[in-house]
Amino acid sequence: MDMRREGYSLEIIVTGDEILFGRILDSNSNWLARRAAELGAHLRRITTVGDEIDDIASVLGDALARSNDLIIFTGGLGPSEDDLTVVAIAQAVRRDIVIDQGAFEKIKRSYERRGFTNLERGMRMARIVEGSKAMNNPVGLSAGMMLQIAGTLIVTFPGIPVEMKAMFDESVAPLIESRAQTRFTAKTMTAKVVFGEFFPIYRAMHTDYPDVYIKNAATPPEEASERVKVREIKVDLVVEAPSVEECEARMDEVVSDFRRRIEGKNGKFIPR
Repeated sequence: MDMRREGYSLEIIVTGDEILFGRILDSNSNWLARRAAELGAHLRRITTVGDEIDDIASVLGDALARSNDLIIFTGGLGPSEDDLTVVAIAQAVRRDIVIDQGAFEKIKRSYERRGFTNLERGMRMARIVEGSKAMNNPVGLSAGMMLQIAGTLIVTFPGIPVEMKAMFDESVAPLIESRAQTRFTAKTMTAKVVFGEFFPIYRAMHTDYPDVYIKNAATPPEEASERVKVREIKVDLVVEAPSVEECEARMDEVVSDFRRRIEGKNGKFIPR
């Protein structure tokens, strides 16, 4: 089933050399993908790009050309010289950078409480692109922003997960939920059954439920004799429907049928 073509669409752009060098695991895009799907958005693409202005601007230009409803940036909003997301976005959309006064005052008060006197680095966290709206950061200092370019909304989050999650849930989740036309629900099960008995059932489920995403994580055995042994096979299920209640009802129907078929082969179908 292709669940990625219609409805409210988005892309995620993750910035940071530390990710490209493998020094930090990108958990932000995984979390965002799950949350966006729960709210009914269709994620089209996740792109990781290093701390180079031209590269970030180019990736944004490509995403804008695909006419997404929403583009989410994570990373590059801090006080360091290599925090370049705002600069790159400004270059891509040909606008100036301005300082959001509310964000600056928040940073200033925080610095004064801690005895910091040099606000130059801190001011970088208050930068936004001209014409954008600053987004509150309830647990940190770096301001996010919302910038509308034609039919696409560009949103920026810091790379620090706790800040990104808080800002998403406060400012972006309600927006997606209000505009998305469908909802998603997902479930992971384990089929414990003779390996050779699983795939006829699996293929039949695909035929009988073309509207449901069904994916297995089985590793084919190297020896033919292994096909007659009981194996544990992970199965992911994703259902899309106009409401959460309809998603849950459809999921219950699919899981019950899948379980019935597996148990008909003396197997088990259990939640992971």
